[in-house]
Amino acid sequence: MPRKLTIILDPGHGMGNRKPGVYDPGATVRVGKEEITEAGIVMDWANELKVQFEALGCKVIRTRINSSDVCSISERVPIAHKYGGHVLLSLHCNAADGKANGTETFYRGASNEPLAKACNDAIVSSLGTKNRGLKTENQSQHSRLAVLGFPRACLIELGFIDHAADRARMQDQQMMLLACQKLSEAVVHCLTT
Repeated sequence: MPRKLTIILDPGHGMGNRKPGVYDPGATVRVGKEEITEAGIVMDWANELKVQFEALGCKVIRTRINSSDVCSISERVPIAHKYGGHVLLSLHCNAADGKANGTETFYRGASNEPLAKACNDAIVSSLGTKNRGLKTENQSQHSRLAVLGFPRACLIELGFIDHAADRARMQDQQMMLLACQKLSEAVVHCLTT
């Protein structure tokens, strides 16, 4: 690797995301007595991705490191700039009606499309989720996605938390490990070639 890459990992939602002092769980689903949250799933993924990127020689900064770490949506891009990030990867889970499933990745600008494709392909091939493809931010439910304000960024919807098979894949430790290995390798390859 010609230079040490700085990877900014953004596990979506969490404490103070939209309102100070209020925990934003993101999408949630109740399975039996357990409430499973998007914020919890993507924190697990960010923690594993940190390990995988560091094994490849990258410096890793997470926008939040646990469920009590405060980080508003407006702070995420400034954090990426502050630490000289080469890329910002924002991790999320989708939710719909329990029937929709698959992985999709959002990006802004044609220059980020190859990165988004590499990320999406790595997750789909590892988890075996339906490939919902690449989407520009105007195809999201929001007119603008704040994290895509960073010059090199994408927002990865890993799967649907309310779809039993997608949720099982996202929570399976071995599948997550494989997906994080492939994702980190794909991102490093995309940034260095």
